[in-house]
Amino acid sequence: MRLPFVALLLFALPVAAQTGTAVQFTTTASTTTTVVSSRANCATPRRFNWNRTGSLCNGGTLYFYVTSGSCGSQPATTDLVLDTVTVNSATTGSVNFSVSEVLAKLATPTTCDSQQKEITFKLCASTPTISDSFNLTCSSTYSNVGSPAYEVKYDPEPPATPSIGKVIARDSALSVQVDNVETDSNVIVELNAILTADAGVPGDDDAGMDEDAGTDDAGADVDAGADLDAGADVDAGAEADAGTTPVEGEGPTLRFNKAAGEGNVLATGLINGVTYRVRARVEDEAGNVSAASAEVQGTPVKSNGLFDAYKNANGQEQGGCAATGGGVAGGAVLAALGIWLSSRRKVS
Repeated sequence: MRLPFVALLLFALPVAAQTGTAVQFTTTASTTTTVVSSRANCATPRRFNWNRTGSLCNGGTLYFYVTSGSCGSQPATTDLVLDTVTVNSATTGSVNFSVSEVLAKLATPTTCDSQQKEITFKLCASTPTISDSFNLTCSSTYSNVGSPAYEVKYDPEPPATPSIGKVIARDSALSVQVDNVETDSNVIVELNAILTADAGVPGDDDAGMDEDAGTDDAGADVDAGADLDAGADVDAGAEADAGTTPVEGEGPTLRFNKAAGEGNVLATGLINGVTYRVRARVEDEAGNVSAASAEVQGTPVKSNGLFDAYKNANGQEQGGCAATGGGVAGGAVLAALGIWLSSRRKVS
């Protein structure tokens, strides 16, 4: 009879191991196990769903809480307790909390505005371990039963200010290289067209027609109109009379973005021959936006084809790694010429 009894014990061990509680967390707040919050969404509630398998020990409590320490113990008075479960019938649920609640309980300073440094908290699910698998007796020790190991990070600090390495002219576009960018950040390039009194509005070919050939020159309003004859802005305005000092302004802000590590930011849909002010910002994974980089300028140029570009450059390649445009076109032309000369030598 001893052998059957030993066999019974061996079969019972796996069953006993399966009675322990396990909690699976899920959330739509992040695609990773780190949920990042900025100052702007510090008060936004974060929702985590949970699913429990296994059994609680008799009289035991399953705690859901947030801590700045380690999971795997009974929550301390300094931890933020989110929920408790004391019955085996509760197998699913959810917990909700905002970073502002966590800061108020666990951090110093205690508010979103006053907390200036990055700080990380852990989401925990802990319960007493089972000392007797047959009777589901609780032991005096706790264990961490929640997975995956979610962290909530409060990041109030904006990223470092980026810099623009170079601006490469393209046909109706500018290719902008942005340096000093953190991983997992978005690069934002902002452009404003530079407007002058001479150029008028970019793309408006009719701009300035009123000054050159407009009907105001011959109309009755010009001959007798008091506003035009005596108006201080027209008669006495130095810029209007001489026209030698352009009146500068800028067009609307155009924004283009790309994830860090994906190469240059390509600003498209621009107007050839018009100069643009270019600056860059960085947005980190928390949503914090950096200060703007130093401003540079770039001017899109019309492309006339590879051979025309080569001729217009007097047979010299323009661009390359540190140039302002045309490097790809020039290199392609030189390569084509090399292949043509090689074939001519073979024929002769």
